[in-house]
Amino acid sequence: MNAHAHEWIDYVDPGDRVVAQGRRTAQPPGLLRRYAATVCTDHAGRVLLYRRMPTAEAYPDHYDVLVGGAVRAGEGYRAAALRELREELGWEPVDGLTEAYRVHVDDPHGACFLTVHRWVADRPPRPAPEEVAWCGFVAPLTIATGGYTPLVPAGADAVRRLFPL
Repeated sequence: MNAHAHEWIDYVDPGDRVVAQGRRTAQPPGLLRRYAATVCTDHAGRVLLYRRMPTAEAYPDHYDVLVGGAVRAGEGYRAAALRELREELGWEPVDGLTEAYRVHVDDPHGACFLTVHRWVADRPPRPAPEEVAWCGFVAPLTIATGGYTPLVPAGADAVRRLFPL
């Protein structure tokens, strides 16, 4: 079982209102999880791209631009995004984090509300080796035109939304 399976998270109704709490592995029918993620850029406008570990629960060995994870029980989207940046890439403190959009995602790994934030990195990442196989800043156009595959679907959507061709 993965390390995150024992985390308690909020489950929400279609209006994003908390109606239950439970383990990540026991999603009640008709309810959604909450996820918070951040798209990081550098001052040159390049996007932080990373490759997920081959042992990742969802989308192993895929590339992604969304640094994030599940919102824990009682935690807000912003707090979760900040926690994930700290845990996965060693970024703390993070000033200037802004919410870009919130979307309902139907994913084979579970339906959820995903809140995507943006942040301009002011220092290099220190990736957690158990979370990130590789990372680097790349041109958004390279990602948008298929330069890195396979790409997590929600990450591909984030690139389309935030860096239109």
